[in-house]
Amino acid sequence: MRAGLGLALAALLAGCAAQPEGAGGPVVARPGLDAVLARLPDEAAGFTRGMTADMEATQPGQGRAVDYATPARAGVAARAAIASVIVYDKGLPPLPPETPPAVVEAQLSEGVAEALMPAPGRQMAEAGRRALEVPGGAPLQCAVLDGTYGRTAMWQQLCVGVAAGRFLKVFIAVPVRQRDLLAMDADGFTRAIAQAARNTGAVLPTR
Repeated sequence: MRAGLGLALAALLAGCAAQPEGAGGPVVARPGLDAVLARLPDEAAGFTRGMTADMEATQPGQGRAVDYATPARAGVAARAAIASVIVYDKGLPPLPPETPPAVVEAQLSEGVAEALMPAPGRQMAEAGRRALEVPGGAPLQCAVLDGTYGRTAMWQQLCVGVAAGRFLKVFIAVPVRQRDLLAMDADGFTRAIAQAARNTGAVLPTR
């Protein structure tokens, strides 16, 4: 199934002229992973940037993941909400901004399946999907997951799109009680990350 999707996408990319995000004209080459990750902000919508994990070194095509978390504030401990931003290409050629939604949705479905894999004490279920509009570029496809980790009610959001010729995945997880205390803007964070990775506009103000 995955191999078939990869071949179909490779054929589609070979048959279309890649365009830069938000503009016309051919793209010579996509920026390297280091260049894309350098665009990501230190802070965005209440989240602070942390460590970077390099999966590409041992699993080519899996890219790199940047950790984000909310800092400590009155009544809320540090890392009450966590996020992961992953930029990867699955070994495919540069993805154009107009990559078909079905290709992005397939990546979203794969990510949801991974998030819902059975684990001790964890019970999560998909609650719905939607498109998240992002100024200056194509929307991201998102899924919301609800459930529990032990006795703790959890809320998660997973969004996938295309940025700088690669897939962009933004995952956020937070206990429901902490989410209310944080007044967390998950969509604002996701939009800020997408705009930064695409280099299409300034990130949203930090809080």
